[in-house]
Amino acid sequence: MTLLLVGGGVWRATDQGVFRGAQGNAYTPWHDWREADGTPLALVKAGILAANPHNTQPWVFEVSEGRIVLYADRRRHLGNFDPYRREMYLGLGCALENMLQAAGPNGYAASLTVASGDLSLEQPYDGLVQVAELRLAPAPAMPNPLYAAIERRHTHRGPYRDTRLSAMQRDGLRAQVDGERVGIHLVDDPEVLARLGTVVVRATRAIIDDHAMVADSERWFRHSRREIEKYRDGTTLDAAGLSPVMTTLAKMLPRPDAETNHRYWLEATERVQVATAPAMGLILVDDLYDIQQTLAAGRNWQRLHLWATTQGLAMQPLNQPVERVDREAELGLEPAARRELAALLPGDPRRPTFAFRVGVAESPARPSPRRSVADTLVDGDIPSIGRAST
Repeated sequence: MTLLLVGGGVWRATDQGVFRGAQGNAYTPWHDWREADGTPLALVKAGILAANPHNTQPWVFEVSEGRIVLYADRRRHLGNFDPYRREMYLGLGCALENMLQAAGPNGYAASLTVASGDLSLEQPYDGLVQVAELRLAPAPAMPNPLYAAIERRHTHRGPYRDTRLSAMQRDGLRAQVDGERVGIHLVDDPEVLARLGTVVVRATRAIIDDHAMVADSERWFRHSRREIEKYRDGTTLDAAGLSPVMTTLAKMLPRPDAETNHRYWLEATERVQVATAPAMGLILVDDLYDIQQTLAAGRNWQRLHLWATTQGLAMQPLNQPVERVDREAELGLEPAARRELAALLPGDPRRPTFAFRVGVAESPARPSPRRSVADTLVDGDIPSIGRAST
């Protein structure tokens, strides 16, 4: 019986990837992303390593010698978690920023044109829509420290040290945000930080009480190694910020139901992520559902995270309050989340589209799985949809 139990435990551990961690084909894009250096494909290899909501990777690329077109893959959506596709477009903005950071080191000058218009509830649930176009011209290769940080940038969901940001770090973060209609609001005053943390936790509770949001979130959770290798996307235990012991235990146990899984998320949000955050921030826009501003906000988040990586800082989205803003608007509910966020910004007419924490992590972060570049390419027969403006 003992041999059977031990053998069963070893089989379970092997099947769940307990001994492998964040390794395997699903993680290859983090290691081979420089193999196409000096070609347009190098920019796409950088693009697929960008931050994105729930690791849905909602992008498709059309590549030619002097042109890359980015499309939104509307099948890879979060449903009731992102009814306006605002977070999808934030992730697409992150991919654009990685590609733009990759242009100079690969010998290109890039000019960007992005789609215009407004995000709405009437968007289809499938098909592709053109989001942006990069025109590439040959140029002398230029080194770029943010480009070098792409493979080291990972979302860190574990505990952060009790170390305040220095004035130089705060100024450096603010300096990464540019654009006439995008701003940043950093918070490290203990009283205001506690208020923002309360807003995040309250929004998380509201999400786990919303069965439709929980269901649409849960379908992107990959519990087993087989799921990770099959889909190469979604959230995983390896990237959850758990200690090595807790990660091992969680992998050995059967997959929890959706409600239990999200209660774990609430506990981690309240007891670890908010409780240990030395600083938090909000990315602000004039219009929450303007496509160009949303893409710009995503670009700014990616640039913030890359710069923070070069400084030894960890970052994590804590975007639950804005997700509740979208959900309340979709259902026609009282705008409780919107009012709570507005109360944190007295006198500022801009609206938060992204919330995050930043600090020094206690341990390294692990990567999330990624689909291969080949899985994200099209042959160029997709019609352009919508207007575009520079």
